[in-house]
Amino acid sequence: MSYKNILVAFNDTESSASALRCAMLMHERWGCHVTGVHAYSNQFEKLRGQEWVPESMRRLIATQVKDGEGRLKDSFLAAVADRIPPEMCHWISQQGQPDAMIADYARMFDLTVVGRHDTLHSGELALHPDRIALKSGRGVLVVPRTWQAEHIPEHAVIAWDGHRAVTRALSEAMPMLSAKALVTVLRVRCDSLGQPLQGITVETALTRHGIAVDSRTVTPRDGQDVGQEILAQCSELGAGLLVMGAYEHSVFREELLGGTTNTILRNTEMPVLLAH
Repeated sequence: MSYKNILVAFNDTESSASALRCAMLMHERWGCHVTGVHAYSNQFEKLRGQEWVPESMRRLIATQVKDGEGRLKDSFLAAVADRIPPEMCHWISQQGQPDAMIADYARMFDLTVVGRHDTLHSGELALHPDRIALKSGRGVLVVPRTWQAEHIPEHAVIAWDGHRAVTRALSEAMPMLSAKALVTVLRVRCDSLGQPLQGITVETALTRHGIAVDSRTVTPRDGQDVGQEILAQCSELGAGLLVMGAYEHSVFREELLGGTTNTILRNTEMPVLLAH
């Protein structure tokens, strides 16, 4: 079991550069194809289509868009030149709303790697990996801008609550988990923690795949919510990857009131593989 077809969202921001570094490490581990994708806003195209815009301005807009796309492609290819063979490196550039467009493409790939939403960049460059996971129905590996690891992390944590989203994330993560020295199943006591099943546990299921597993169950410390406790436990364990489900509550509730998904994506210092 391995990844063979990886998509990485690349827009030349620091976050997307971290995502690309992670995708290159995955290529080195599994020999997978890596496709860079850039989905760009159609604001300039809308302007160019206005009747009042002079023809000279339309030509200028078209040239600027083409030149910008060319520079982005060149930057992507230069970054992977010494690490991925040309026949295994691909590029897609498509006009459209970035989150929706990348979600459409994500359905064609084993896994999509996206830099964490970077508040240093907004507007048409902004990507929201949680929304991409939500729209695509596929796993998304979210990489923080500050992530500088030189190898695939050897210890992963699964934030297990027994619900549908984390089950989907676990399935998407299996090739990566199979390569780990250790996987910790973490349960945080809260109202949403599912009841155990009779006769089998997730630890048993993972062990049957030859994965080394341990587990811990904790109660959030005073003043910490579930997301903060998960991150604290990952830090104590020295984990380099977190696998979790996204948005078991409604997206509106998470964005308005906050929630586990938002807490973790805002504060994580390690990659997070999430699915909805």
